[in-house]
Amino acid sequence: MGREAVVCELSNRLYQICDRRSDSCTIDRKLKSAAYLGLKRMTGSVQDEVPVLMSGAGHDAMALSHLTKVGMLFVRCRGGISHFPEEHVLDDDDVWASGWAILAFIETQL
Repeated sequence: MGREAVVCELSNRLYQICDRRSDSCTIDRKLKSAAYLGLKRMTGSVQDEVPVLMSGAGHDAMALSHLTKVGMLFVRCRGGISHFPEEHVLDDDDVWASGWAILAFIETQL
């Protein structure tokens, strides 16, 4: 189930609960990211296969996105360990992240 479907289902359930309790609620979505679609478009210009890394991270980037363009780059970490002393990234992944940053900059700024 995709993110939008989950948000829709959760919203429907919350409204149903409020109806049963004769109460009301307002759902105000503060953070919404369309970055994945941009990444999907950019991968078409690269010859090699690019893995998709799923992340639930929102960090401060999403909270600030209404003020300016914000982006985050994620690379695979051995064993899925991130933000920890045992974190390890392969050199090839660093190259991919740098390449995507450059492509994104060129596409949006030049």
